[in-house]
Amino acid sequence: MKANKLNHLNTITMKKIFITAAFTGAFALQASAQQLPLYSQYAFNPFIYNPSMTGIAGETNAFLTHRQQWTQMTGSPTTNAITVDGFMDDKNVGLGLAIFNDVQDINERMGIYTSYAYRLKINDDQQLRFGVSVGFLDNRIDFSRAVVKDVADPLLLSQIQRRAALDATAGVMYSWKELRVGISVPQVVGQKVEFSTTDARTYYQLNRHFLGSVGYKYVINEEQKIALEPLAMVRWLPNTPFQYDVNVMASWRDMIWLGASYRSNYAVGANLRVKLFGNLSAGYAYDFIITPLRTSAGISHEFMLGYTFGKMASSGTTTTTGPLRGKYD
Repeated sequence: MKANKLNHLNTITMKKIFITAAFTGAFALQASAQQLPLYSQYAFNPFIYNPSMTGIAGETNAFLTHRQQWTQMTGSPTTNAITVDGFMDDKNVGLGLAIFNDVQDINERMGIYTSYAYRLKINDDQQLRFGVSVGFLDNRIDFSRAVVKDVADPLLLSQIQRRAALDATAGVMYSWKELRVGISVPQVVGQKVEFSTTDARTYYQLNRHFLGSVGYKYVINEEQKIALEPLAMVRWLPNTPFQYDVNVMASWRDMIWLGASYRSNYAVGANLRVKLFGNLSAGYAYDFIITPLRTSAGISHEFMLGYTFGKMASSGTTTTTGPLRGKYD
């Protein structure tokens, strides 16, 4: 499955003997699956990839996200996430919470993270933000669902295996007026998760990923609040292909957002978000796969429901609810 997935499964090791060909085949699918959850609407919720952007909107936001990918493929990824983040302006501090569940074939992971960000003002136009998120991953593998030739193979870990691991992400962001540049390192701890029985052992590594982003907000019409916001993200993991996203989002009166995106060697996408009423909003993203995978993959799409609780106490900060919200001052 060639797609924009950020995953690298370590070489399987066995205690005393090699794993059977059937067991190796069961894990081959996971070798090309995602290790980090993939999101399409991260422009509205940037701290989910970079903790330094926690609370960057100057208000408290909650998002509920549901993503389904390659719906016609057995064991395709499904991700659900709940996030909340806000900014304590008087202390230059942002705080956030993220909970996600990511299911990929026989693999399932649930993560709970808390995020902290600190804003360092350089002058009225420039600032630096530093952030870290720390949490736990509950990793589960259901070997009974693996497709194998010999289900009685004694080397198969027949029971559901479950292990917890400590995880963390570090990030930094620089902004100058409407420009925003960020770098983050998910899974910076790089912990190994091991599943074992008396006769067999297998593990995979939580590998460090390297993400970079750059975005800018062009205000086309101040009176009508019409803006155009390009945003690019690059991803890199050692020994894997370099990947990138290019997004362009147009907004009107902080009520409607319409965007397009391109994901390298995978798909072009469409993104729509509307304010329903009050502080409630809804978003939808759809991937148009442009590789040979499109003939058998089915659809990939994402739903998002957001709620803004209101702006935090602020001394002159101007914020909106778009991807690049406010002047970050």
